[in-house]
Amino acid sequence: MQTNDSNDALRSSEHFTRFAFHQLDRLVTNIMTAMKKGMEVKAISGAEVQAALESVLASDMFINAPRMCRLLSFLGEKAIFGAVRDTREYAIGIEVFDRDPSVYSVSEDPIVRVQVGRLREKLKTYYATLGAGSDIEILIPIGSYMPVIQRKSVLDTDSKHRSMLAIHPFKCISQHGDGVPFTQGLNEELTHQLFKAFGKIIVAHSFFAPGNVDNESWTLKDISSAGVNHLLEGSVQIDAERIRASIRLVDVSVGCIAWSEQFDRNIFFAITHQEELASSICSALKQFFCHE
Repeated sequence: MQTNDSNDALRSSEHFTRFAFHQLDRLVTNIMTAMKKGMEVKAISGAEVQAALESVLASDMFINAPRMCRLLSFLGEKAIFGAVRDTREYAIGIEVFDRDPSVYSVSEDPIVRVQVGRLREKLKTYYATLGAGSDIEILIPIGSYMPVIQRKSVLDTDSKHRSMLAIHPFKCISQHGDGVPFTQGLNEELTHQLFKAFGKIIVAHSFFAPGNVDNESWTLKDISSAGVNHLLEGSVQIDAERIRASIRLVDVSVGCIAWSEQFDRNIFFAITHQEELASSICSALKQFFCHE
């Protein structure tokens, strides 16, 4: 056990040295980039980091993952106070995952590496979806356990916050008399719920002729040039017994269907039915984007 402890300490020391040089190099690069572009380098305060951290923890992606939240809270606190040495693998295993110091060995127990890897990917997904409009990002570089806090306005000065999703108004492809108004109401309800879930989106009339969802004068190139990654489209069918919404998510960059689902409901034309169906579609999209 003494040998394992010595090896763990040596690896932690080497890791700390590599991380310190990595952080210094990253900081100098970011500052030089901002200076070349004539930007003011604005420091990120501890209060801003804390607010950004709380936003992530309160999001749908994290709120039901207590162990992931505990890990992110611990690492975020250490980042605020600059306590790099406290983010060594051994320390995280004991403080966050309640490992017994008398028997814990990082070479035999990979829990920290596994969970930090998952957290790293989850943060990337969060800032690509729910947190796309955030001013401050909390990321964990590969090979490190200490979060990097960065302001988007410094690191990505040439691009503004872009909308992630364009919504093509769903078509009603049935002759039922209530079909068209129900579909229009579903479009409105879904747009509202998606905005609440994902923040900025590009709504239908940004690209599509108002009052005529069959007008396909738009192209995927038009949408992609506006910074949109995905296009949501679909149709509503109605028969004597049920309503079926067929929904597709198109990857704009390649023009391929990235996700598809059908939602069947009993035939019922009311606002509450539109709300429930829109909520189900929105939840399914969250699952897709968040890789739950």
